[in-house]
Amino acid sequence: MKLLAVDIPIASGPDQRIFLIGDEQEYKVGGGLISELRDPIVKAMAAEKEFEALDLEEEEEDEKREREEAERKQHDEEQRVLDDEKRRRELENLEKVSS
Repeated sequence: MKLLAVDIPIASGPDQRIFLIGDEQEYKVGGGLISELRDPIVKAMAAEKEFEALDLEEEEEDEKREREEAERKQHDEEQRVLDDEKRRRELENLEKVSS
């Protein structure tokens, strides 16, 4: 192994890189090829929190839609029961009047 480095994210400034094996010169071999390979992974890792936030937002929206749909179905069922009861009473009244 010619190079082993650890990048440590620092909130108050730029990331710190610690070389366990090798040095900055080894890191820049091939015109900075290692950083070219590393950057997309770092960007993806940074985006992970954003994706998690979006997923959480979507889950909350889905739950809200499901609650609203359940409430609508319950309301529709209650209205159907009331309508059925109203029709039953009307039929009873018609039967009484026609008797």
